[in-house]
Amino acid sequence: MNRIKQLRKEKGLTLQQVADDLTAALTKQGERHIAKSTVLRWENEKNSPTAEMWGLLADYFGVSVDYLQGAWSRKEVLELMSSSLLDNYERIFEMAKEYEGEGNEFDFFQSIDLNLWSNEDANVFAGDDVEEIEKKQWFYVKEMRSNYSESLSFDLLRFVYFQGYCRNLYTKEHLEDIKATSESTTLSDGEKAYRLDIKGYPETKGYEHVESFINGFLKFTDNEGRASFLDYFFSEFDSNDILENNVVIEKMMQEKVSSETMTLALVSTLEKAILNFDAIARGRQYRYISKKYRELQIACYGLLKENDRLKAELTSKR
Repeated sequence: MNRIKQLRKEKGLTLQQVADDLTAALTKQGERHIAKSTVLRWENEKNSPTAEMWGLLADYFGVSVDYLQGAWSRKEVLELMSSSLLDNYERIFEMAKEYEGEGNEFDFFQSIDLNLWSNEDANVFAGDDVEEIEKKQWFYVKEMRSNYSESLSFDLLRFVYFQGYCRNLYTKEHLEDIKATSESTTLSDGEKAYRLDIKGYPETKGYEHVESFINGFLKFTDNEGRASFLDYFFSEFDSNDILENNVVIEKMMQEKVSSETMTLALVSTLEKAILNFDAIARGRQYRYISKKYRELQIACYGLLKENDRLKAELTSKR
């Protein structure tokens, strides 16, 4: 559906005013008269303007031709994401608490993947041999797959979780924190072991980002403000081209797809970005473990050399 009627109403114009204004513009070029009924047929899509007329209408309303013809705007995509998140975030957090229990709910964003199981797996999960945790996973995946808006809300929060998890994994600050804990003279060995176990794989950083994100989002009382918050988030922190330089999303916007189709496209795009964050995190973990292994090798080599030296010294004394 084109936006001629929408823009005319927004500007408080009548059909006759639009027709007269267009006629005046065309008269300067020596062109024909535009009737009120012609504008009405364009609005109802009974007739379509010529390519030249689309250009004139776009200039008249101060928008792009694509937008005038009904293409999605960035603002509309952001408002779709905002509405989805507002409608479903409470249910997402409820599922997270059900899944891991109070206090561990943010593990939900790392454990549940909408691509985890295929629909054909339903029969498998009806059996007695499947672990309870897998049945739970299938239950939540199945629910979100049946509700596209809920899927989008979940993947938005999951994207924030993995972004935070990845960004805080083995950064300079994190490594310095590990070093300070290891060298502490005030902590007991048990406290050190506990803290290092958590800091060694700092998944907890991911939920801090989710909490901060959702609190910031909910500070706005209208959908436009919440959409602006998302716009800032993706503009400032998105290196995965969710809305920028994404040929699939841009094509969907131009083709005036349904809200359902746009929702699924955004879910797919977010899933790919999450996989990218996960791959980066695993790479950092591997490099960190490799570094620690090399340090251990060097220390071990030093001990072996010292052992050989002491052996030689004892032999010479005999």
